[in-house]
Amino acid sequence: MSLISKDFRLHQHRNEQHGHARLRWALVAIACAGIGAVIASTSTEESLESSKIATESLPAFVTETKSSEELARESFSLSLPELQAQQEIINAADPQSTTSSPKKWREVTVKSGDNLALIFKRADIKPQQLDELMKSGDAVKKLRRIFPKDTIRLLSDSDGILQSLRYEIDQKSYLMVEREQDTLVANTYDYKIETRQTHASGVIDSSLFLAAQKAGISQNIIMELANIFGWDIDFVLDIRKGDNFTVLYEQLYRDGEKISDGKILAADFVNDGKIYRAVRYTNPQTNETEYYTPDGKSMRKAFIRTPLNFARISSGFNLKRRHPILLNKRPHRGVDYAAKSGTPIYAAGDGKVIFKGKKGGYGKVMILQHGTKYTTLYAHLKTYNRKLRKGSRVKQGQTIAYVGSTGLATGPHLHYEFRVNGVHRNPLTVRLPISKPIPKRYMADFDLTTSPIIAQLDLVTRPQQFALTDN
Repeated sequence: MSLISKDFRLHQHRNEQHGHARLRWALVAIACAGIGAVIASTSTEESLESSKIATESLPAFVTETKSSEELARESFSLSLPELQAQQEIINAADPQSTTSSPKKWREVTVKSGDNLALIFKRADIKPQQLDELMKSGDAVKKLRRIFPKDTIRLLSDSDGILQSLRYEIDQKSYLMVEREQDTLVANTYDYKIETRQTHASGVIDSSLFLAAQKAGISQNIIMELANIFGWDIDFVLDIRKGDNFTVLYEQLYRDGEKISDGKILAADFVNDGKIYRAVRYTNPQTNETEYYTPDGKSMRKAFIRTPLNFARISSGFNLKRRHPILLNKRPHRGVDYAAKSGTPIYAAGDGKVIFKGKKGGYGKVMILQHGTKYTTLYAHLKTYNRKLRKGSRVKQGQTIAYVGSTGLATGPHLHYEFRVNGVHRNPLTVRLPISKPIPKRYMADFDLTTSPIIAQLDLVTRPQQFALTDN
């Protein structure tokens, strides 16, 4: 029995050793499997990370699908080296790049006297491509009026075949020509423009321009301000020291950057203690936009008081004036405005050209007929608006001619006459006819539309007026 017990214990001990061995091998196998999983996981993560890095290194238009419009906008925001670097990546990623010519971007600045043929020659593009370009759509007609310092971007291959053209028409729109299925297609697109409102105020010490400059107002806005109030205020004679103005206007932004000023929404002008106020309104029937007083009367009169901007009166209306050249007493039945040669002259009102030519001592002259009662005469002109002929219709404020010194003139100036039923009247004092007010059927819409704008103007003008009163 002792022998059996001894053999049994020996067999059991051997079984335990085999069991421990199997357990150790199992643990080793599990450990190896775990290490393998970790290595595999690490390799996968590294592969994914490498793929991610490689993907992120590509330009946006390689890694995602974008419209032609988005590509065009991007091209204007990139410098030429950046644009070409992206193109090289596209060339490398293109499976057809091995069989086709690589494409390269060029940037051409328009020079004086340039045309598209000269530009294509400088950009190494075949001249035959110009004909194809001009047949790519109506939008490409914008390229017929290019100006010095304009920039045109061209993408072509090494064979001189045009692939793409991008041209910024202005700050609000651009032209894009793309080759689609071996055919050039042209389209124009508008930028997304954001409109913001702002305001500015100024006090005149010596001149309107200096006051505006001090207030940080652009020349375009101050010119528009002068045009709005130009029917009531003569900015040559009527301006006084201490006059003040406030203007509420739009500013236009593209991609967060200001590109230009917009329209004046409302404005105040205090001249010699009298307050003039104007607000912008669009007639819902005619879609015409004008400026009105808060009670709906038109700021636009039938005639502009002064037919050119900010000139100096060198000789007034005087029936007993001594002529500076003839040296005899000769009636001066108009007003002389001294201005630089070439200064634009505007039509004082809507009308028709009834005379264009030379007239004795007046030199070069243009006479406009306004309705049946009124005529205006513009003399000593340098040149005319070449588009105007006898019988041409003109609109108020349209450029009709330019200041000169033709005829009996001692220097460049405009001689301006205003006649009512053929009788000369003093242009500075004659009572001007008034345009029509807001029609009664639109007064409710006018009040609803303009009341918030006038309320905004009140908020910025009252502190200004109170400050002037306190001083």
